Amino acid sequence: MKSLPNEVLDLVLQDVCVIDDDEFEFAHRFGSKPAFVTTRDAALLVCRNWNQIACMSFYHTIILSTAEQARCLARTLSSKPHLGVRVRKLLFNGGFGATASKIMKCTSNITHISLSLAVSSWDSTKGLCSSLRSIQPCSLSLNDFNNTYNNIQTRTLVAAICSCVTVHWSRLVKLRFPYETDWEWKEKTENQSLLLRAMYDTPLLKFVHMPAPYNPHLLLPLLSKPTLHAIYSETPFGFMRGHHIKGTCDGLPVLQLPHALCEKIRFPLPGPWVLSGRPYGILQAESNNSNLNLMFRIEPPHTT
Repeated sequence: MKSLPNEVLDLVLQDVCVIDDDEFEFAHRFGSKPAFVTTRDAALLVCRNWNQIACMSFYHTIILSTAEQARCLARTLSSKPHLGVRVRKLLFNGGFGATASKIMKCTSNITHISLSLAVSSWDSTKGLCSSLRSIQPCSLSLNDFNNTYNNIQTRTLVAAICSCVTVHWSRLVKLRFPYETDWEWKEKTENQSLLLRAMYDTPLLKFVHMPAPYNPHLLLPLLSKPTLHAIYSETPFGFMRGHHIKGTCDGLPVLQLPHALCEKIRFPLPGPWVLSGRPYGILQAESNNSNLNLMFRIEPPHTT
Protein backbone atom coordinates (compact mmCIF):
# COMPACT_ATOMS: atom_id res chain seq x y z
CA MET A 1 0.00 0.00 0.00
CA LYS A 2 2.96 2.33 0.50
CA SER A 3 3.60 2.34 -3.26
CA LEU A 4 0.00 3.29 -4.04
CA PRO A 5 -0.20 6.91 -5.26
CA ASN A 6 -2.14 9.22 -2.97
CA GLU A 7 -4.43 10.17 -5.86
CA VAL A 8 -5.51 6.53 -6.27
CA LEU A 9 -5.84 6.05 -2.52
CA ASP A 10 -8.02 9.15 -2.37
CA LEU A 11 -10.43 7.63 -4.91
CA VAL A 12 -10.59 4.40 -2.91
CA LEU A 13 -11.24 6.19 0.38
CA GLN A 14 -13.90 8.39 -1.19
CA ASP A 15 -15.89 5.24 -1.92
CA VAL A 16 -15.51 4.21 1.72
CA CYS A 17 -16.07 7.55 3.45
CA VAL A 18 -18.64 9.35 1.33
CA ILE A 19 -22.23 8.71 2.45
CA ASP A 20 -24.70 8.72 -0.43
CA ASP A 21 -28.02 10.54 -0.35
CA ASP A 22 -30.04 7.44 0.57
CA GLU A 23 -27.95 6.67 3.64
CA PHE A 24 -27.96 10.29 4.74
CA GLU A 25 -31.74 10.73 4.37
CA PHE A 26 -32.54 7.67 6.46
CA ALA A 27 -29.64 7.60 8.92
CA HIS A 28 -31.99 8.85 11.68
CA ARG A 29 -33.74 5.47 11.61
CA PHE A 30 -30.63 3.60 12.70
CA GLY A 31 -29.16 3.32 16.17
CA SER A 32 -26.45 5.46 17.63
CA LYS A 33 -23.87 4.05 15.21
CA PRO A 34 -25.03 2.73 11.82
CA ALA A 35 -22.87 0.05 10.19
CA PHE A 36 -21.56 2.33 7.47
CA VAL A 37 -20.37 4.83 10.11
CA THR A 38 -18.20 2.14 11.69
CA THR A 39 -16.59 1.47 8.29
CA ARG A 40 -15.90 5.16 7.79
CA ASP A 41 -14.29 5.48 11.22
CA ALA A 42 -12.01 2.50 10.53
CA ALA A 43 -10.53 4.21 7.47
CA LEU A 44 -9.25 7.05 9.66
CA LEU A 45 -7.45 4.69 12.02
CA VAL A 46 -5.30 2.69 9.60
CA CYS A 47 -2.32 5.04 9.57
CA ARG A 48 -1.44 8.73 9.49
CA ASN A 49 -1.37 8.90 5.70
CA TRP A 50 -4.81 7.30 5.38
CA ASN A 51 -6.15 9.65 8.05
CA GLN A 52 -4.94 12.76 6.24
CA ILE A 53 -6.37 11.66 2.89
CA ALA A 54 -9.66 10.23 4.24
CA CYS A 55 -10.44 13.35 6.29
CA MET A 56 -11.20 15.33 3.14
CA SER A 57 -14.05 12.94 2.23
CA PHE A 58 -15.00 11.97 5.77
CA TYR A 59 -16.04 15.47 6.80
CA HIS A 60 -18.19 16.05 3.73
CA THR A 61 -21.12 14.34 5.51
CA ILE A 62 -21.52 14.18 9.29
CA ILE A 63 -24.13 12.17 11.20
CA LEU A 64 -24.55 12.98 14.89
CA SER A 65 -26.62 10.50 16.90
CA THR A 66 -25.30 11.03 20.44
CA ALA A 67 -24.19 13.92 22.62
CA GLU A 68 -20.70 12.41 22.90
CA GLN A 69 -20.33 12.37 19.11
CA ALA A 70 -21.40 16.02 19.02
CA ARG A 71 -18.87 17.04 21.69
CA CYS A 72 -16.06 15.22 19.89
CA LEU A 73 -16.93 16.90 16.61
CA ALA A 74 -17.08 20.33 18.25
CA ARG A 75 -13.60 19.86 19.75
CA THR A 76 -12.19 18.70 16.42
CA LEU A 77 -13.66 21.54 14.39
CA SER A 78 -12.56 24.13 16.95
CA SER A 79 -8.94 22.98 16.72
CA LYS A 80 -9.02 22.26 12.97
CA PRO A 81 -11.29 24.85 11.32
CA HIS A 82 -10.19 23.78 7.82
CA LEU A 83 -12.22 20.59 8.31
CA GLY A 84 -15.38 22.51 9.22
CA VAL A 85 -15.48 24.37 5.91
CA ARG A 86 -15.58 20.98 4.13
CA VAL A 87 -18.82 19.89 5.80
CA ARG A 88 -21.72 19.97 3.33
CA LYS A 89 -24.25 17.59 4.89
CA LEU A 90 -25.04 17.54 8.61
CA LEU A 91 -27.57 15.41 10.48
CA PHE A 92 -28.61 16.19 14.07
CA ASN A 93 -30.38 13.31 15.79
CA GLY A 94 -30.94 15.41 18.91
CA GLY A 95 -30.65 18.92 20.32
CA PHE A 96 -27.17 18.60 21.89
CA GLY A 97 -27.39 21.84 23.85
CA ALA A 98 -24.72 24.51 23.42
CA THR A 99 -22.52 22.02 21.53
CA ALA A 100 -24.79 22.33 18.50
CA SER A 101 -24.11 26.06 18.30
CA LYS A 102 -20.33 25.47 18.39
CA ILE A 103 -20.64 22.99 15.52
CA MET A 104 -22.82 25.25 13.40
CA LYS A 105 -20.43 28.18 13.77
CA CYS A 106 -17.67 26.03 12.27
CA THR A 107 -19.74 24.62 9.38
CA SER A 108 -20.97 27.65 7.48
CA ASN A 109 -20.88 25.89 4.10
CA ILE A 110 -23.65 23.39 4.85
CA THR A 111 -25.92 22.67 1.88
CA HIS A 112 -28.00 19.80 3.34
CA ILE A 113 -29.22 19.67 6.92
CA SER A 114 -31.32 16.98 8.58
CA LEU A 115 -33.03 17.60 11.93
CA SER A 116 -34.89 15.31 14.31
CA LEU A 117 -38.07 16.59 15.97
CA ALA A 118 -38.11 13.66 18.40
CA VAL A 119 -36.19 15.54 21.09
CA SER A 120 -36.41 14.73 24.80
CA SER A 121 -37.31 17.45 27.28
CA TRP A 122 -33.83 17.30 28.84
CA ASP A 123 -32.08 17.68 25.46
CA SER A 124 -31.84 21.43 24.93
CA THR A 125 -32.35 22.80 21.42
CA LYS A 126 -31.47 26.38 22.36
CA GLY A 127 -28.00 26.31 20.80
CA LEU A 128 -29.26 24.68 17.61
CA CYS A 129 -32.14 27.14 17.26
CA SER A 130 -29.94 30.20 17.74
CA SER A 131 -27.44 29.08 15.09
CA LEU A 132 -29.73 27.88 12.28
CA ARG A 133 -29.75 31.36 10.75
CA SER A 134 -25.99 31.19 10.22
CA ILE A 135 -26.28 28.69 7.36
CA GLN A 136 -27.91 28.77 3.90
CA PRO A 137 -28.92 25.19 3.05
CA CYS A 138 -30.63 24.20 -0.17
CA SER A 139 -32.10 21.03 1.38
CA LEU A 140 -33.86 20.44 4.71
CA SER A 141 -34.92 17.00 5.96
CA LEU A 142 -37.18 16.77 9.04
CA ASN A 143 -37.71 13.50 10.87
CA ASP A 144 -40.06 12.56 13.67
CA PHE A 145 -40.47 8.86 14.38
CA ASN A 146 -41.87 9.17 17.89
CA ASN A 147 -45.33 10.40 18.80
CA THR A 148 -44.58 11.08 22.47
CA TYR A 149 -42.00 13.87 22.36
CA ASN A 150 -43.81 17.19 22.19
CA ASN A 151 -42.24 19.50 24.71
CA ILE A 152 -40.79 22.98 24.92
CA GLN A 153 -37.58 21.82 23.19
CA THR A 154 -39.44 20.43 20.20
CA ARG A 155 -41.80 23.39 19.91
CA THR A 156 -38.89 25.85 20.10
CA LEU A 157 -37.07 23.98 17.36
CA VAL A 158 -40.15 23.92 15.11
CA ALA A 159 -40.60 27.67 15.58
CA ALA A 160 -36.96 28.31 14.64
CA ILE A 161 -37.26 26.08 11.56
CA CYS A 162 -40.40 27.87 10.40
CA SER A 163 -38.69 31.24 10.76
CA CYS A 164 -35.67 30.09 8.77
CA VAL A 165 -37.50 28.46 5.86
CA THR A 166 -39.82 31.42 5.34
CA VAL A 167 -37.45 34.34 5.97
CA HIS A 168 -33.77 33.49 6.33
CA TRP A 169 -32.99 30.51 4.07
CA SER A 170 -33.12 32.08 0.64
CA ARG A 171 -31.57 29.07 -1.14
CA LEU A 172 -33.91 26.37 0.18
CA VAL A 173 -35.43 24.37 -2.70
CA LYS A 174 -35.97 20.91 -1.18
CA LEU A 175 -37.80 19.92 2.01
CA ARG A 176 -38.76 16.60 3.57
CA PHE A 177 -42.00 16.92 5.57
CA PRO A 178 -42.02 14.46 8.52
CA TYR A 179 -45.73 13.76 9.00
CA GLU A 180 -48.43 11.89 7.11
CA THR A 181 -51.09 14.41 6.16
CA ASP A 182 -54.01 11.95 6.45
CA TRP A 183 -53.42 10.68 9.97
CA GLU A 184 -53.47 12.79 13.10
CA TRP A 185 -50.31 12.73 15.17
CA LYS A 186 -52.14 13.62 18.37
CA GLU A 187 -49.47 15.55 20.25
CA LYS A 188 -47.87 16.80 17.01
CA THR A 189 -50.92 18.42 15.37
CA GLU A 190 -49.70 21.96 16.10
CA ASN A 191 -46.21 21.20 14.82
CA GLN A 192 -47.69 19.73 11.65
CA SER A 193 -49.82 22.82 11.03
CA LEU A 194 -46.92 25.23 11.61
CA LEU A 195 -44.61 23.34 9.27
CA LEU A 196 -47.27 23.12 6.56
CA ARG A 197 -47.83 26.88 6.67
CA ALA A 198 -44.08 27.44 6.55
CA MET A 199 -43.84 25.24 3.45
CA TYR A 200 -46.58 27.25 1.76
CA ASP A 201 -44.58 30.44 2.41
CA THR A 202 -41.12 29.15 1.42
CA PRO A 203 -40.29 31.40 -1.56
CA LEU A 204 -38.21 29.10 -3.81
CA LEU A 205 -39.38 25.62 -2.79
CA LYS A 206 -39.19 23.18 -5.73
CA PHE A 207 -39.23 19.65 -4.31
CA VAL A 208 -41.14 18.24 -1.35
CA HIS A 209 -40.88 14.71 0.04
CA MET A 210 -43.79 13.42 2.12
CA PRO A 211 -44.63 10.08 3.77
CA ALA A 212 -48.12 10.08 2.21
CA PRO A 213 -49.41 13.13 0.27
CA TYR A 214 -53.10 12.25 0.01
CA ASN A 215 -55.01 15.06 1.70
CA PRO A 216 -56.30 17.43 -1.01
CA HIS A 217 -57.12 20.30 1.36
CA LEU A 218 -53.57 20.39 2.71
CA LEU A 219 -51.92 19.80 -0.65
CA LEU A 220 -53.76 22.40 -2.71
CA PRO A 221 -51.90 25.51 -1.41
CA LEU A 222 -48.59 23.69 -1.87
CA LEU A 223 -49.34 22.36 -5.36
CA SER A 224 -50.53 25.82 -6.43
CA LYS A 225 -47.12 27.34 -5.73
CA PRO A 226 -45.61 28.45 -9.07
CA THR A 227 -42.12 27.39 -7.96
CA LEU A 228 -43.10 23.83 -6.96
CA HIS A 229 -41.97 21.17 -9.44
CA ALA A 230 -43.01 17.99 -7.64
CA ILE A 231 -44.13 16.30 -4.44
CA TYR A 232 -42.51 12.89 -3.95
CA SER A 233 -44.50 10.37 -1.95
CA GLU A 234 -42.73 7.76 0.18
CA THR A 235 -45.85 5.55 -0.01
CA PRO A 236 -46.72 3.72 -3.26
CA PHE A 237 -50.06 4.83 -4.70
CA GLY A 238 -51.50 1.31 -4.99
CA PHE A 239 -50.97 0.55 -1.32
CA MET A 240 -53.59 3.11 -0.36
CA ARG A 241 -56.35 2.27 -2.87
CA GLY A 242 -59.51 1.03 -1.18
CA HIS A 243 -58.43 2.13 2.28
CA HIS A 244 -60.63 4.36 4.39
CA ILE A 245 -59.02 7.79 4.31
CA LYS A 246 -61.02 10.64 5.76
CA GLY A 247 -64.31 8.84 5.08
CA THR A 248 -63.55 7.65 1.56
CA CYS A 249 -63.32 4.05 0.40
CA ASP A 250 -63.22 3.51 -3.36
CA GLY A 251 -61.10 6.46 -4.42
CA LEU A 252 -58.35 8.59 -2.98
CA PRO A 253 -59.15 12.15 -1.90
CA VAL A 254 -56.16 13.32 -3.93
CA LEU A 255 -58.23 12.61 -7.05
CA GLN A 256 -60.38 15.59 -6.10
CA LEU A 257 -57.55 17.90 -7.10
CA PRO A 258 -57.42 19.52 -10.54
CA HIS A 259 -55.72 17.16 -12.98
CA ALA A 260 -52.96 19.63 -13.78
CA LEU A 261 -52.01 19.76 -10.11
CA CYS A 262 -52.19 15.98 -9.67
CA GLU A 263 -49.43 15.64 -12.22
CA LYS A 264 -47.05 17.27 -9.77
CA ILE A 265 -47.39 14.31 -7.35
CA ARG A 266 -44.95 11.41 -7.83
CA PHE A 267 -45.77 7.99 -6.36
CA PRO A 268 -42.94 5.42 -6.05
CA LEU A 269 -43.21 2.11 -7.84
CA PRO A 270 -43.10 -0.77 -5.29
CA GLY A 271 -39.96 -2.82 -5.48
CA PRO A 272 -36.39 -3.13 -4.20
CA TRP A 273 -35.28 0.15 -5.72
CA VAL A 274 -32.45 2.40 -4.71
CA LEU A 275 -34.11 5.71 -3.81
CA SER A 276 -31.98 7.75 -6.16
CA GLY A 277 -33.04 5.57 -9.11
CA ARG A 278 -36.59 4.62 -8.15
CA PRO A 279 -39.29 4.84 -10.85
CA TYR A 280 -42.13 7.20 -9.99
CA GLY A 281 -45.71 7.08 -11.20
CA ILE A 282 -47.50 10.25 -12.22
CA LEU A 283 -51.28 10.70 -12.26
CA GLN A 284 -52.16 11.77 -15.76
CA ALA A 285 -55.59 12.53 -17.25
CA GLU A 286 -57.06 10.33 -19.96
CA SER A 287 -58.01 11.80 -23.31
CA ASN A 288 -61.58 12.47 -22.19
CA ASN A 289 -60.18 14.40 -19.21
CA SER A 290 -62.57 12.59 -16.84
CA ASN A 291 -60.36 9.92 -15.32
CA LEU A 292 -56.83 9.68 -14.06
CA ASN A 293 -54.44 6.88 -14.89
CA LEU A 294 -51.22 6.12 -13.08
CA MET A 295 -48.44 6.27 -15.66
CA PHE A 296 -45.06 4.96 -14.56
CA ARG A 297 -41.83 6.31 -15.89
CA ILE A 298 -38.29 6.49 -14.59
CA GLU A 299 -37.24 10.02 -13.83
CA PRO A 300 -33.64 11.12 -13.32
CA PRO A 301 -33.05 12.00 -9.66
CA HIS A 302 -33.26 15.71 -8.97
CA THR A 303 -30.18 17.34 -7.53
CA THR A 304 -29.91 20.29 -5.19
